[in-house]
Amino acid sequence: MKYMGSKAKVARYIVPIIQDHIDRSGFETYLDPFCGGCNIIDKIRAPQRIASDCNKYLIALLQYIQDGGELPGYIEREEYAAVRANRDAYPEWYAGYVGFVCSYNGRFFDGGYSGKTQTTGGLRDYQDEGRRNIEAQRKDLEGVIFLHKDYRAWQPSRCVIYLDPPYEGTKQYKALEPFNHSELWQVARIWSRDNIVLVSEQQAPEDFVPVWIHEVSRTMNQNKTVPATEKLYIAKEVLEREGITPSI
Repeated sequence: MKYMGSKAKVARYIVPIIQDHIDRSGFETYLDPFCGGCNIIDKIRAPQRIASDCNKYLIALLQYIQDGGELPGYIEREEYAAVRANRDAYPEWYAGYVGFVCSYNGRFFDGGYSGKTQTTGGLRDYQDEGRRNIEAQRKDLEGVIFLHKDYRAWQPSRCVIYLDPPYEGTKQYKALEPFNHSELWQVARIWSRDNIVLVSEQQAPEDFVPVWIHEVSRTMNQNKTVPATEKLYIAKEVLEREGITPSI
């Protein structure tokens, strides 16, 4: 599913690293507390897969998709504006669909309306692209446990955990409280004592080291992309405990 900060373009690199830790450790639970559009967890193999997020509309939409719910047709600009102005008057899954699929770049009512746009290659229907992405993803979400939950409420044990928080220094959703990055790293330290925690970010404290680095292009709007560097970090403590030497 299209989502701000989605890892869809780099999933082919990140998923094998996560999967290797699942297979190597023998841990049966994979936890994704910032699940977003589920572009990582839908490719992971584990006896138990849990996805959570603090956005209740997102979780309601993912549960609706998982249950085989029928997706809406084309959403006109007027309907988009009505849902945006009073989202609690609509079913949570529907507000989630309109907010993510019909907002540019999956920004949940923060990126502007996204419908049909004339491009040099012809008429492009962003909503249709979003619907088709969801339909292609349905089967891979079977069995995933979806929960509306703040990441700080988890107390995991013997799990492989992937954290993909809002990146420090990048634009965040207006509706959310400012994200505390120092707290995120402290939680990652605590969890790393008896879990394997991997964190996507562009920078990290000294007790975390990158296990993967990749140059990407990040879309800012319909006419602008900027270069960026994606990194996947793990605590030094985990590498020492597992006897793994970083390859980079």
